[in-house]
Amino acid sequence: MKLTRRERVDPRETIARTLRTSGRVLIVCHLDPDGDCLGAGLALAGALEKIGVDATVACEDGVPDSLAFLPGASRVVRGVPDDVRIPVAVALECSSPDRAGCLAPVLERAGTLVAIDHHSESPLDAQLTYWDPKASAVGELVMDLIASMGVSVDRKIATCLLAALVTDTGVFRFANTTPRALRLAAELMELGASLGEIVRAVYEQQPAPAVRLLGHALAAVQHYEGGAIAMTIVTPAMLAAAGARSDDVAGIAAVLRTISGVRLAVVLEDRGNSVRVSLRARDGVRADLMARALGGGGHAGAAGAQMSCTIEEAAPRVRSAASRAIHSVENDA
Repeated sequence: MKLTRRERVDPRETIARTLRTSGRVLIVCHLDPDGDCLGAGLALAGALEKIGVDATVACEDGVPDSLAFLPGASRVVRGVPDDVRIPVAVALECSSPDRAGCLAPVLERAGTLVAIDHHSESPLDAQLTYWDPKASAVGELVMDLIASMGVSVDRKIATCLLAALVTDTGVFRFANTTPRALRLAAELMELGASLGEIVRAVYEQQPAPAVRLLGHALAAVQHYEGGAIAMTIVTPAMLAAAGARSDDVAGIAAVLRTISGVRLAVVLEDRGNSVRVSLRARDGVRADLMARALGGGGHAGAAGAQMSCTIEEAAPRVRSAASRAIHSVENDA
């Protein structure tokens, strides 16, 4: 049956049946992939392969070094040839086609498109949608989906799913950590996933250039709104001085958020003709709403955006948006 776009059906059983019978599935992760998206994608691919479905995980930006330990990570591809037929494609946490980068046309030509997301903004327009903003991570939704497919979770799949939960909840410290997330994590550990190994791989194996870059970024921090906002700009000169790469910018915003009194941490990465914005928030400040106003998205506590402009144009816009985010919470109090 050819499904019509915009048809929203209940999701889990229909999607499970579609995936089981598809023969080949392409799973697409968003740009600048995090542990939740990649972990969920690799877990779903592993489950599909157990029932004989040819599954490929794709992400234009590849796999960050900190997530290379995930089982199956070496098989993630950055693109798909134009002549490859895609019966079913799954878009993970892509609220709009541009979040898939160069893989957006591949999603468009898929026979059936499935969107799975837990962000607060509406997910990508697809024929089948599994969307639950109350879920702590998209890995939680994929874990449900694997159960609906009737596939047993082995140690490799459990590791990918636990990595998804761990990274999106900040090792179970963020406000999106739910009792269910903790129960699922316990279940995954009983299936063989190691919380300690995941935490060490993601958070305790930082390359020296990334730590040097953090030092440069911290030295450049500016505070606004009485210290409620901490904002820094990572320049190409900083990356060069530290010997760091763009991937090493990840994690700086989370450090800024730990500063006493900071409710909104902002990191701008100057990429020449574009700017990557990373946001971390707490105490009621909504990083996702601010990111959405800048053309991005994410969670209440962690969000981001890509701005197609120079740093000189982006910085004042972001600073104004940050002030509005703080005032919005104060006005509602």
